[in-house]
Formats: sequence, structure tokens, C-alpha cells
Amino acid sequence: MPDMRRPSACARRQTSRRAMDARHGAPILKTIQEGESMKLVLATLAAATSLACASGAYAQAAASAPAPASAATAAKVAKFDQKADARLEDRIKDLHAKLQIKPDQEALFGKLADTMRSNAQHMRELYEQRMTQTDTFTAIDDLKSYGDLAQAHADSIKNLEASFEPLYAALSDTQKKAADVEFRHTGQPHPGGKPPRHHPKPQAAPADAASAAGK
Repeated sequence: MPDMRRPSACARRQTSRRAMDARHGAPILKTIQEGESMKLVLATLAAATSLACASGAYAQAAASAPAPASAATAAKVAKFDQKADARLEDRIKDLHAKLQIKPDQEALFGKLADTMRSNAQHMRELYEQRMTQTDTFTAIDDLKSYGDLAQAHADSIKNLEASFEPLYAALSDTQKKAADVEFRHTGQPHPGGKPPRHHPKPQAAPADAASAAGK
């Protein structure tokens, strides 16, 4: 009689694939949808790295759902989406406040905010579609799916760039400085932050240098 407590090989493969999605898919989808800081959302535009939009937490929520999804699971995912949307709105409000958007800049800022929302929705749908099909993927299907996500990620950055450029042009010098801080590349310190650590290559000792020169 088989041990019912031990998962089948098929179940273990599915769990492994979902764990990989949660671990490797999250960096692709990292910043608009789930509550990443607005600084990282904006840093993605400047660095062209981690923008796109459904989070690793969303990936885990989708990965844990059985197929077909039950009504209870669908309700949990819907609740998660609501919380993620609320966090995105908080980030948009935070950016609005930090840039001190003026009345005559509201329309341009609104276009940027709408782009962030639409990017988030599009990436959420793509990732959810992937999670419902991943158990039947071949290796080629898997690579193609990641490629589609990466392309959508790149497209979302271009969309944000196009939406932000006219707003940036309309900002005052003071506002532009604030925007530059918010858009600073990931990994660069903000004012008051710790400077990056540098590890220069050790210089050869004088005796060693002289010895090397004589060879």
C-alpha cells in the first residue's frame, strides 16, 4: 500500500516549479503591483531594471492555488489584489506629495499614474495566466513564458518613460531635483545614506614591486 503521506513525484515537480517561479519570477515582476517602495518603482525607469508589476507575493498567492481554483481561492486572490492596488495608490500619492505637483501639472501627473495602474494590471494578468498553465509547460514553453514576461516588463518601462518625460519637462528646478532623487538608480545612496563600499585592489608592497620589476 503506497504511503499517502509522501507526495508523488509529479507533485514534487509541480512544487519545485512553483518555488522557482516565486524565486525567479519575482525579480521580473517586482515593483508596480505589490508594495515595493516608490523609490524602487522610479529607480527602475532610470536603471531599466526592476519595474513591472506583480510581486513575488502575488506569485506565491497564485502558485498556491489549486487548478481549477476554488471559490475560496478566488476570493483570497481578489482580496490580495485589492490590497496590492491600495498599496500602489499609496505609492502614487507619495510621489505626488514628494514632487509637490502643482494644479497645472495634475493632468500630466495623472497620465503617469494611469500608466502605472495599467502596467500593473497587464502584468498581473500575464503572470496569473502563466501560473495557471505552468504545470503543463515543456522546457520551451517555460522559456517562452519568461521571455514574454521580460518583454512585457521592458514595454512597461518604455510606457512609464513616455508618460513621465512630459511631466518632468514641466517641473520646476526644485521639483526636478526631488524627482532626480526618487529616480536614482537602485543601489545608489540617497542623501544621508551610507556611501557604497569600495574594495580597491591592494597595492603591492615596495619590496614585492621591486622584486617583480627585476624579473
